[in-house]
Amino acid sequence: MRPVERRDVIIVGAGISGLHAAHLLEEAGLNVEVLEAQGQVGGRIRSMRQLGRNAEAGGTYIGARYERLFRIASRHDLRLIDVTPVLQFFREQDLALQGEIISAQHWSSHWRNPFSGSERELLPWNFHRVLMTRDNPLENPADWLAPKHQALDVSMHDWLLGKGYNEAQVKLIYGMNVSFGCDAHDVSALQLLFRGAFSQSQRTAVADDVLGYTVDGGVQQIPDAMAASLGREVRCSSPVESIDHHGEDVEVSCANGARFVCRHVVLAVPPGPLRRIRFSPDLPRRQAEALSAVPSQPLTQVYLGIKRSFWQEDGHAASLFSDSLCGMLAAARSADAPDHVTHLTAWVQGRNALMLDGVDTATAGQMVIADIERLRPAAVGALEFLGMQSWSACRYTQGAWVYFKPGQVQRYAASLGLSLPRVHFCGEHLAKDARGMEGALESAESAVSAILR
Repeated sequence: MRPVERRDVIIVGAGISGLHAAHLLEEAGLNVEVLEAQGQVGGRIRSMRQLGRNAEAGGTYIGARYERLFRIASRHDLRLIDVTPVLQFFREQDLALQGEIISAQHWSSHWRNPFSGSERELLPWNFHRVLMTRDNPLENPADWLAPKHQALDVSMHDWLLGKGYNEAQVKLIYGMNVSFGCDAHDVSALQLLFRGAFSQSQRTAVADDVLGYTVDGGVQQIPDAMAASLGREVRCSSPVESIDHHGEDVEVSCANGARFVCRHVVLAVPPGPLRRIRFSPDLPRRQAEALSAVPSQPLTQVYLGIKRSFWQEDGHAASLFSDSLCGMLAAARSADAPDHVTHLTAWVQGRNALMLDGVDTATAGQMVIADIERLRPAAVGALEFLGMQSWSACRYTQGAWVYFKPGQVQRYAASLGLSLPRVHFCGEHLAKDARGMEGALESAESAVSAILR
């Protein structure tokens, strides 16, 4: 049995939330150790190298007002690249609906379009985002947790019906390869209103119309630099099995036999993996219930190489938003040559992502290629499978991000990250004001404040 090592604080999870907490605690003079279950730092940030290019599997881009992240990038001399020229090309996307490809410019007059008036101009992948801005009662992102808005903690389906949309319209507004849940019945409208309010705040008072940034060389460089700057090397491949209280000390035990005694523990881990950790004494009932009930988003990204520019043969956009297995097929571009397509990424969400998780990697890749070829015969023989990233199949993430089902914001949001006397929680899903990487950093600062108090 290994000897027990003593630290002031043990941080479980080396995503940017855990790494930010570690940096702040070290600055305060505390002796900190970071434990990471996976073989590398970054959590759900990962830059994949495909054919010499970076394909971002997580932390896709940095919002134009991610002020905490800007400070970290500046501290580590990381060069941020304006991705606005690249994002402009994402508007060049056609729609695949029930096996038919509909050009974006023809959607407003197409017979499958069930809307009326100016709403016929809204493309299905943008429709709910427009509503989340146009009809959003939240004055600030943090208002989503205010008691006066809890009546909005209903399904997106019911919220849309309340706005006067019918079932056929709801399926198009929020039913195709959606990024929270599997369909409009599966996600709280209040969470989507929060995301809409945060997105709107990001677009406010941004200089030079910048939409966002990425990191020169890949977003993975952010957690890599954060980890390298710590006083002690992150201990990777060290999944935590148990956390036990002993008076004013906490004992943390890892699957590899390492054991630590500390005054505080910070758990920068999503709910799914947290369910694998044994707590003694048990977590409060409502918190344990929340960790068990709140789901994470199924997401699989399939990376495809291009042998020829088949979109020039069929006359459609290189990118495609579909109601079939390939999900959102995004043409990846580099910031230095945004008009050149480097590869394709199929973003497959919800039930289709879970279906791909049920087969081996090579089969999953071929299934996605076959779906694209069925929709676009010009693509036959033009694609090669490069690799994939499934966040739901990874035992240490079990999903890409947390989402709340109808009623769960009101029931679980406050107790999900409840800070105990010696155990604290952080992660993007616990942020109150921000989302994405900025939300992960916000929650880390809250956990550190609790410890320092």
